[in-house]
Amino acid sequence: MQEDSQNCYADRMKIGIDASRYTTETATGVEWYSYHIINGLISESLKHENTEITLYSPREINIPKEFEHPRKVIKKILPFKRFWTLIKLSLEMRKNPPDVLFIPSHVLPLIRPDYSVITIHDVAFKYLKKSYSSHQYLYLDWSTKYAVKKAGKIIVPSQATKEDLIKLYNCPPDKIEVVYHGYKLPKKIDINDVPESLKLFGFGKDQFPYIFFVGRLESKKNLGNLIEAFKIFTETKPEFRLVLAGKRGIGFEEIFKKVKKLNLEEKVIMPGYIEEIEKTYLYENCSLFAFPSLYEGFGFPILEAFSFNKPVLTSHVSCLPEVAGEAACYVDPFDPEDIARGLEKIISDKDYSKKLIDGGKERLNHFSWEKSVKQTFDVLTK
Repeated sequence: MQEDSQNCYADRMKIGIDASRYTTETATGVEWYSYHIINGLISESLKHENTEITLYSPREINIPKEFEHPRKVIKKILPFKRFWTLIKLSLEMRKNPPDVLFIPSHVLPLIRPDYSVITIHDVAFKYLKKSYSSHQYLYLDWSTKYAVKKAGKIIVPSQATKEDLIKLYNCPPDKIEVVYHGYKLPKKIDINDVPESLKLFGFGKDQFPYIFFVGRLESKKNLGNLIEAFKIFTETKPEFRLVLAGKRGIGFEEIFKKVKKLNLEEKVIMPGYIEEIEKTYLYENCSLFAFPSLYEGFGFPILEAFSFNKPVLTSHVSCLPEVAGEAACYVDPFDPEDIARGLEKIISDKDYSKKLIDGGKERLNHFSWEKSVKQTFDVLTK
């Protein structure tokens, strides 16, 4: 009986996952993806007696208690300061390789199992080179080429990213699997419960109307043109404010200079990184959500805005029409006047705004973490 038990254990499929980006602390899109997809894969693996998961990380990670399992879910903490994936994870792969290794975001290790899967979220650096340091660009370009050459499968969050990999890196189409990200409805809060941090910026019960953006404050988000468009918009709608929430990124200095140059210091509010309760409040009370990005791999904030029944303005580039469908007002991201016209149309045309909101509700039905996890699990266990 013991020998049969050992043979059963030996026949398990061992799935290794790079959990170095598994976090909800100051999380951005990639971290949220890692958090939700890893939780989902653990949950899925617990339904299959013949699979086990090992999570690799350079630091301690705290998974939900319901996912803890002494035999099927193993955490391997591998401390290392620099080039953790390329060096430390590679050494672990040499000593104790799983049957399949999954990299939700980052780069393939130099040593890895024969079948390794990586998610490439976008290739924005190829289109927006000035938004990256030379070191970042070279590293991202090399890691993408390396993945195209060495990965068994590449998961991408949109058809647009798949087409980019084929066009820019000559990636074989059959190596790429399009798996849309999922979406989880946020917890609602009492709209009268204003977080203290937001009160500092003037948000209150009788607050001013505002346009909302959330994401990293960087040049590739096209915030310079959004600010110029907002200046035009306020010529007829002076009561409005523009709220740009998120951590500073490359190009923030130019964004800040644009605000000062256009004398918008009192109308453009930048509260920095915001917690989930703050983000929820800002979504619930905004007049519209503006996301005129120059390039995205997916665009989580669009789905967030849909879930809060807000009309969305976004760009007609990359994957954004793929995600938003017919539920957004599309503008030319390179033309501030066109962006301003879009803002004006949403605010002034109530029927149009309602049409966008209704379309957004329907659009949410196309995205779920359950579906994303199932597709990803199938790729890993093929």
